[in-house]
Amino acid sequence: MTTTPRNNAVYIRLYLKTLAVLIVLGAILIVPYTCFWLYKSGDVAAERAVETQAAQKFVLFGSGVSQDFVDYKLRLYEAVKPDIAVVGSSRVMQLRGSAFRRSYVNVGGTAGNLPVLRSTLDAILHLHKPAAVILGLDFWWFMPQWNKDPFENVPPTSGSYNYGFDSQKKPWDWLLDGKISLAEFAAPLWGGFRDTRLGIMAQQTDDGFGPDGSWYYTGEITGRRRPFDFQFNDTLKQVSHGIKAFFRADSGQQGPAAEHLDALSEIYCRLKARGVAVFVFIAPLSERVLAAMREREGGYPHLFGLRRALLERGIDALDFTDPQIIGSNDCEFVDGFHGGEVTYMRILRAMADRWPALLAYVNMERIDAVIRDWKGHALVADERLTTLPETDFMRWNCPKRQP
Repeated sequence: MTTTPRNNAVYIRLYLKTLAVLIVLGAILIVPYTCFWLYKSGDVAAERAVETQAAQKFVLFGSGVSQDFVDYKLRLYEAVKPDIAVVGSSRVMQLRGSAFRRSYVNVGGTAGNLPVLRSTLDAILHLHKPAAVILGLDFWWFMPQWNKDPFENVPPTSGSYNYGFDSQKKPWDWLLDGKISLAEFAAPLWGGFRDTRLGIMAQQTDDGFGPDGSWYYTGEITGRRRPFDFQFNDTLKQVSHGIKAFFRADSGQQGPAAEHLDALSEIYCRLKARGVAVFVFIAPLSERVLAAMREREGGYPHLFGLRRALLERGIDALDFTDPQIIGSNDCEFVDGFHGGEVTYMRILRAMADRWPALLAYVNMERIDAVIRDWKGHALVADERLTTLPETDFMRWNCPKRQP
């Protein structure tokens, strides 16, 4: 029997109606399940994380939905209203609350340049004025190539954790890319997610922000995930090629850019004028990365001349660029330019030795015990975090404590 155009039209209409019904049914089923999955995994649970963490319960927040966590950090800061806070880039996120005797929040990871440092500090001062602030500086903030206008008005971001379309795509993308298994995708149906872990990174490898806002690199350090910067290769390539944060200064640049130094001076004076005690340090580099930079020292006057330039502006900043001055080494580093928890305990101890006013805030007994007992480690063992031991994750032949 010959098919007529009329019959073809009927079939097409039926096909389209069936397809439309399937799409509607899919939307009815898929969207609610995706929202349910995001809720149970905790990937958009910034408010839930803050509420639990502010009550001093050990809950990790490690979302895979967004790495723009300024909103989360400010919420945590507002909830805790700490006596002391640390502010800077991701390079200060290993300063733990256990090192302090008074209430503390790590607001690290929120400042990638001087304008954002300013806006972040303005935001926290608007929410609550702390008694003291520790500022961790990155040397690349002081070069025009990194940020042309250090006085630019850049407000902090917000609203990154939500049930919007971008967030709802994530679980499906992760499933297709193999980042989560079918069992993990179905985990909400059989109670497979832990209540003390919010976000897929926290669920999978115990990576995330602790109750004090500091970050745990648990997956890499315990050997569950290969380090992104294995043996510091990625960072060393950046130094070798003079790219990203390790961009080299123009041949005529003699030191940190004057305008950028002025911008930090303005930020520093603003805090002091509000009656906030300010303690400033330059964050460390690993031994191997620092050695590579010293081979090209002429390209980094904004690093090697930074402390002197800050002193000339009345800012007494301690320079921990070389970790050896505080007894640290590459075994205590997470990657080429992120010191681990023990390195930052050493930094805090050196700062307290230099500035007695900091002694009112820090727990020196705890700091000394960590330095004594966990030498050569990037992470201090905590059963609330994991029972897995730290491995020689960079394969430097670093001795690590065994369980």
